[in-house]
Amino acid sequence: MDVTRQDDRIDPATFLSIMSAFPAGIAVITTLNENAQPVGLTTTALCSVSADPPALLVCVDRGSRTLPSLLSRKEFVVNFLRNSGCATSILFASKKADKFSAVRWHPSPGGLPILTEDSLAWADCSLLEAVPVGDHVVLIAEVREGDVSPPAHEPLVYFQRSFGTWTPLVDGEEKP
Repeated sequence: MDVTRQDDRIDPATFLSIMSAFPAGIAVITTLNENAQPVGLTTTALCSVSADPPALLVCVDRGSRTLPSLLSRKEFVVNFLRNSGCATSILFASKKADKFSAVRWHPSPGGLPILTEDSLAWADCSLLEAVPVGDHVVLIAEVREGDVSPPAHEPLVYFQRSFGTWTPLVDGEEKP
């Protein structure tokens, strides 16, 4: 079966509309560049891969100015944003040169940037593999360490090209 046929491919605009119907959490991926300056980008394209060993993946546009630093450093932090992080999400999605002057952050035990005020949780990762797929690179990484903030905030969610938050329908103590 030929899976590379282009004549049966959906057009990119329709594909993006379909994918916007799937709500996604928002994260900022951070690392250090070759001059040890913090850099980062916003993404909704990430998921867990394995619990043992703990691993996740994140998809990064090949045109991202942060991608070369992610590939050369081979380590990064995934900052899972809470509902107060809308402005941070927009900032890290921008082409602004110094995104870190406008946010509070501190170094992880490995020295990588953790976004202090707007993260629900963070994961310090070591790159295992980078797989080019179309206009993106899939980064598969092992999670070395991380932490979760107390559950005082809801996560920031992206749905149909709009920001929102998630509210549970069932209390965490109850099971359907």
